[in-house]
Amino acid sequence: MYVLYDTRSVHPLERYEYAREGAAAELAPVAIHGRAPDKLLAVMSVAEIGDFKIEEVTWAADSEIIGNRTGRLIRACDPGCYRLFLSVNGNAQMEQAGTQVSFRARDIALYDLSQPWRAIHPMGTKPMHLVMLTFSRKLIPMRRSAITSLAGTAIPRNLPGRSLIAQFLIELTNAATEQGDEPDLANTLRECAVGLIRQRLNQPNGITPRTRRLLHRARIRAILHRHLNDPAFGPEKLAQIANVSPRYLFKIFQNTGFTPMQLLKKVRLEASHRSLRDPSLASTPIKAIMAMHGYLRPDQFARDFKQHFGVSPTEVRSPASQPRTRRHGELQIARPAAIPTSSPEPNPNNGPAT
Repeated sequence: MYVLYDTRSVHPLERYEYAREGAAAELAPVAIHGRAPDKLLAVMSVAEIGDFKIEEVTWAADSEIIGNRTGRLIRACDPGCYRLFLSVNGNAQMEQAGTQVSFRARDIALYDLSQPWRAIHPMGTKPMHLVMLTFSRKLIPMRRSAITSLAGTAIPRNLPGRSLIAQFLIELTNAATEQGDEPDLANTLRECAVGLIRQRLNQPNGITPRTRRLLHRARIRAILHRHLNDPAFGPEKLAQIANVSPRYLFKIFQNTGFTPMQLLKKVRLEASHRSLRDPSLASTPIKAIMAMHGYLRPDQFARDFKQHFGVSPTEVRSPASQPRTRRHGELQIARPAAIPTSSPEPNPNNGPAT
């Protein structure tokens, strides 16, 4: 994820104006109003995953602040998007189309960024944490008129699949940097968004068993990224953290062509490959990079790496091994070809997956 703005990077006396400028530069610009607080923390980080943007916001102030998405701002910049708004720890308030939501922890609501809305950031020293998933209306295979009634409303807490999606979005912010270029993740986000809206409208093919498996797989991949450096990490601990039984853990990966531990090895190797090509780690010994990603034996690491990529770790580290392509008169290092992650399941919403 990249940081769009962070008030900790400027002098305290400049933080309010800096936050206002940052809010005005968001994907859907917002006008900030209210008395300038003496203490203010405002941080927004953004990651792009396929056609989706995931935005993480942390906010705390010693006075109430109001953000308005006005008609004038919409006319100046309308991305034509919906947004799933998740309050991680509660205390947020939003209003759109005459409906006000006072968020509790892990509440989710849907907003139309082409319609005015109002956000209230209450006074408090405890930071408010938000996660927002933004996506084009064109990705939703339903008429906009059918979704209009949902704009500004909270997703019922007892809606099947809602809690799983909330947990997935929270964990995704911790792994978006490593996973942002994985096509399976973008497909999972699409199914998540479409399925949640369908489920809310009582339409068929909402949060289906396939959607749940995709969400669980994405969550498990995020968990694996967080435990790459633990050589003792195994299926029992993975199932415990993912809050599933060991039996269901293996069921999730049926018809994918690999087991959870095979996926762990694959994630470790791909992370090692990225580290070996990272210029900032050029002076780090290969043995240290191996240990950073959970390998204890150099011979096992070298064997697995060569089998997976067709080259040795030393060859990847060597500048001469990095293929170059000339574009517009400049030399650029080409990215390695994408490595398939799993066999796709048929998608009942869109026909056969590709």
